[in-house]
Amino acid sequence: MISTPPMPLPTSPDALRDLVLSLLQKQEEKEAEWAERARHIAQQEQAIAQRDAALAQKDQHIALRDETIARLESTIAKLQRWRFGRRSEKLSPDQISLWEEALDTEIAAMESLLETVLEESAAVAAAGPDGEKNDAVTVVPARPVRRHPGRMAIPAHLPRVEVHHDPKTCTCAQCGGPLETVGEEISEKLDYIPGHFQVIRHIRPKLACRPCGTIESPALPAQVIDKGLPTGRTVAHVMTAKHVDHLPLYRQETQYLRAGVPISRATLCSWLGRGEYWISIIAEACKMALLEGVILHADETPLPVLNPGSGKTDKAYLWVYRSQADAPHPIAVFDYAPDRKGIHPQNFLGDWKGILQTDDYGGYDALYRKEQVTEAGCWAHVRRHFYDVEQRGPSPVAQKALAWIAKLYGIEADIKESPPEQKAEARQQRAGPLLESFRAWLSETQMKVAPKSGIAKAIAYALKRWKALTLYLKEGRLSIDNNPVERALRGVAIGRKNFLFVGNDAGGERAASFYSIIETCKLNGIEPFAYLCDVLEKLPTWPNKKLHELLPWNWKKSALA
Repeated sequence: MISTPPMPLPTSPDALRDLVLSLLQKQEEKEAEWAERARHIAQQEQAIAQRDAALAQKDQHIALRDETIARLESTIAKLQRWRFGRRSEKLSPDQISLWEEALDTEIAAMESLLETVLEESAAVAAAGPDGEKNDAVTVVPARPVRRHPGRMAIPAHLPRVEVHHDPKTCTCAQCGGPLETVGEEISEKLDYIPGHFQVIRHIRPKLACRPCGTIESPALPAQVIDKGLPTGRTVAHVMTAKHVDHLPLYRQETQYLRAGVPISRATLCSWLGRGEYWISIIAEACKMALLEGVILHADETPLPVLNPGSGKTDKAYLWVYRSQADAPHPIAVFDYAPDRKGIHPQNFLGDWKGILQTDDYGGYDALYRKEQVTEAGCWAHVRRHFYDVEQRGPSPVAQKALAWIAKLYGIEADIKESPPEQKAEARQQRAGPLLESFRAWLSETQMKVAPKSGIAKAIAYALKRWKALTLYLKEGRLSIDNNPVERALRGVAIGRKNFLFVGNDAGGERAASFYSIIETCKLNGIEPFAYLCDVLEKLPTWPNKKLHELLPWNWKKSALA
């Protein structure tokens, strides 16, 4: 191997200095080039790592989607077997109608949820690993998975209202050429105005670009049921009739037929399920607002849930939580549970801290054992025990106890409109001494009555809960009883008599969401139908960051502005 002899170094000091400086400059340039290459490699490695993480997350989402789809398809198939299978139970025609209605509603709701999962999955699959997440409340549901024989024709006799949609531009987005009108696209929606139906005709020009052949039309406004027949007002009417007026869908079907609008019960079930899906978004936001308060009322009531395999119903429960009676914007939130176990209020409240006013049900005891939740009692339940004794036969002791309690309620009537601070002061001055005397009388009387008698149990009930019963003396924001939340359950009781049961646990959860909205609207002096009409029109395109504006009390402010 022939080696190249080294270059002789210059003998001149200046030339030698110039050579050294030149070599140092080349070395710095080489090091800068290596540093740039290293930085570029690091960026590539980081990008690869981010892409790998995004792909892993995407794979996880797909696996979860597949699991959800399989579960929903299984549930739909089971509901359809129950719906269309043979039944040996002896049921009246009305019971059969309600039974079928409950199952049709569940099938429609499950299909709506399945459609949403499929649509969201398609969006995830279409987006790249760096794709931005949509800020809308949720993805607009896609076309129905279930294949129907055809869309119902809207009766020709209904009045038509035309809505024209003008194009935003008359320039082709593809080539920049001019767009010419070559026709129209017409979409009809069944709309309900209190007392009658009408048809909204959406008329959109069909525009063509002659240079490149592009044909386009202005987009339709987003609908509560994408590509569906009803407007938001029509869906709101079905929901209000079912849950506010307690009118089963088979009766609504008959009413619509008399009005010349033949809508099948299965279609109404589908509309109801989709509407309740949208409303659940508002209900969850109401729950978050409710848990910001420091005083809550709670109660529970049975809700039969259908067990189609046996032809019977199981006893589930709706738990209701309400803000304090004088809250600036009162809220009532319902929570469905398959049973009455105490774990359900624990799960609902989570880490919430404050005063919880309830009846004597032991399911709340685990909450009270935590330092973060303080128990407040209910004098209405104390009164009820003495009242029941009196109803079974004259009881001087029960009569005297009822007279004591009546004085307490008399004080509450006098201070009803007072602010919390004045209420607490008046209670301590007027009710405090009265309660001390009442307790002494109860303790003395307890020693004189038969230990296992009804009056003894009533006295023991009051004395055992004395600390919780007298908490309202010092806290003016508290009510004397739990009646504010019990009033919120009246609608459930009426509905239970009319539609008897819900189809399954998912149906119970949707019913809880709807009752949350209806009762909160009532508490805030809002007509439920008007509220539902507006929010169902807005929700399909409403951004998450502005969701608080659609909460009933905020909606009322904007409506009155």
